Amino acid sequence: MKRDIKMQFLILLAAVSCVLVLPACGENQNTPEPDENILIYAALNPVSKELAHSVELFNRDHPDTQIEIHDYSDEGGLERLQTELVLGKVPDIMEMHYYGKVGARVAAIGGDKYYVNPGNYTEAADEHWMPYRIMAQKGYLEDLWPYIENDPDFGREGILEAPIKAAEINGGLYILFQKAVIFTLTGRESVVGERYGWTMEDVLEALDKMPEGSTILRYNMTRRDAFFNLLRYSLDRFLDWEAGECHFDSQGFLDLVQFLENIPDEVDYEDPIEAEEEVKRRIKDGRQMLEGIMVVWQSSIGFSDAIWRECAAFPGYPTADGSSGSFFYPVGKVLAMSAACRDKDAAWEYIRRLLSPIVSKADPLDAWMDIPVNAHDYELLLWGELQQMKRAIEQSRSGSIENFLKNDVLSERYHFDYGPPVRLMQPLTEEDTQRYEALINHTTQLYWPDDELSGIVWDSLGPYFAGDWTLDHTIDIIQSRATLYVNEQR
Repeated sequence: MKRDIKMQFLILLAAVSCVLVLPACGENQNTPEPDENILIYAALNPVSKELAHSVELFNRDHPDTQIEIHDYSDEGGLERLQTELVLGKVPDIMEMHYYGKVGARVAAIGGDKYYVNPGNYTEAADEHWMPYRIMAQKGYLEDLWPYIENDPDFGREGILEAPIKAAEINGGLYILFQKAVIFTLTGRESVVGERYGWTMEDVLEALDKMPEGSTILRYNMTRRDAFFNLLRYSLDRFLDWEAGECHFDSQGFLDLVQFLENIPDEVDYEDPIEAEEEVKRRIKDGRQMLEGIMVVWQSSIGFSDAIWRECAAFPGYPTADGSSGSFFYPVGKVLAMSAACRDKDAAWEYIRRLLSPIVSKADPLDAWMDIPVNAHDYELLLWGELQQMKRAIEQSRSGSIENFLKNDVLSERYHFDYGPPVRLMQPLTEEDTQRYEALINHTTQLYWPDDELSGIVWDSLGPYFAGDWTLDHTIDIIQSRATLYVNEQR
């Protein structure tokens, strides 16, 4: 269903692009037709009390410009918005990520919220990411960097640049989010080396030094899991959008195909609980090289060390050139401003709230919020977590370690159960903070799936893995289909 919707959207884009001829400035776009002092907010997700309240506050403080919410979270709402977009009815502010009916997958534990486990392919069936790159390149979206730079409360020095720069398209920033987490692969530093990126050749070289029967990833991870959960986000590296060319015939892509060939097509196991226990045994015995994790805060460094029972490295998944193999996953609302917005200054006044500080020094962890984009919040949370860990250490010395682990918010957050929590009992060190910040600074990619491109590649690889196509023929098919796709979106 989701691919059908996306295909309809792409066909509509191709059909009307000759009429719209959208330039970078968006001057030929049309917006909906309410009063000129009304800004349209396109809500992909159900309108929450928080969203309604924020709009109410904005409208109270801006009597000359009001925001009106258009709800596209109903049945058929996404298709309706996409049709309006290609017909030139572009909202002034829009959400760019629909979480699906389950809701946000990276959020506080409780209720029906849950975490994405990067070790398993768990994408919500109806989750949808708007075609961010296409919309930016076709001129639908406004570059937000000038607004950040000219904002007296922010500027580049007022934000944590790494996650925001990861969201750039050709140097422009067309979306904004309040916080992020990092998806990466971790392993023993003694096995994989101290690194934040590597090639497939590096991976296989490390595997050769491990015991016989060892696996790169979880023994029960299938080839499909590995492709959709780890590798599809690197496919953009083989595209040249400006030239309309693809490079899936490069050695880098052939290395990724080889990576997949080392993973079984199917895994036969009946008991998921026993499978998880087997994963833990294999990690303990040194027969699993890498584990997918979500890095939220600097305590994640200690938890990763505890998983491997030694210093952990964060190489991420292999890339063609050995560059960053880790991702920032944007958490919460992801907003964009239309290039045809009727009052861009007013729209920025609303969007900039995503950057406003919400952490207080009196109780910095009261607003536990993953990795904040606001630099003030980031520094306070670094300081606050150090203070909390010191208190936790003091409490553990006077009470039960088991009760401390059971009740500790950090243990609950990371579901830590890989082994004796020796590292947890030690205060965070300056080295831990340096390793955490090094991971942030070495993470250069944004988690933003391109379902159509990944579908093209995966569907083409199927006959090859089944033995029906040669590798050369498979690469020719991928090159042809992907090149057509890229040029349809230029």
